[in-house]
Amino acid sequence: MFLFKWFKSLTIRTQMLVLSSLFIVFNIVVIAIGDIEYIRLARILSTLAVFLYFIVAIGHYSKWLYFIYCLQVLSSIGFYYYDFNFGKYLFLAASILVYGIIVSWVLKSIQWDQIKRYEYASFLFIFFTHIAFHFYNVNNFEEMISTDVEYLLLLLTGIAGMTTCLLVGFSNATRSTFNSAYLMYATFAFVFADFAAMVAYYYELFPIRFYFIERGSYLFGLYILARFCYIENNESVTQNYLD
Repeated sequence: MFLFKWFKSLTIRTQMLVLSSLFIVFNIVVIAIGDIEYIRLARILSTLAVFLYFIVAIGHYSKWLYFIYCLQVLSSIGFYYYDFNFGKYLFLAASILVYGIIVSWVLKSIQWDQIKRYEYASFLFIFFTHIAFHFYNVNNFEEMISTDVEYLLLLLTGIAGMTTCLLVGFSNATRSTFNSAYLMYATFAFVFADFAAMVAYYYELFPIRFYFIERGSYLFGLYILARFCYIENNESVTQNYLD
């Protein structure tokens, strides 16, 4: 009871920092145990806790933020059951939907006339290089892919993630605010977490290390997304991304 009262007495910003520290410690302990099932379960518990805190303490005027958190919960459940086809489909489809929502926000905020030609050229070169690398990776572990649906969803997840990164980068470059920067950081963190999870599962390359990277990036994304909502809620003059 004392700890609850103490926590309630803190500012929202401090509460988020305290919760983030607890989640980091919790996930490090779980990863240190080295059981993959516990590592995946920790993601569900962390996501649910952040979602509940978001509903109770932060909130947002846009229904899409609540939808994103629901999708992250579903994605985490799919991640837990990733050894089954329905788990793969749930994890990948939820990630694609999250990226699609973010793209729908930032497209209308990009001021295309402010982007120089050399920026288009450099960003697009990096984008298509990463797309080609993604196709190469997926084809490299094709023997581990059990269905055509899984193969298609893997390709779409990578394309959607990298497209979202490109567009939030354009958005932040032409509309440099705390909101655009936080949304960009959260997007990059979620995409990198998905990539690390893919490497850990399909390549079976130092899985515990890559799950550690995945978990750190994913928790960072959750924190930054909550911070994004907090800043938007407290802006006195707002030009919003969201409807």
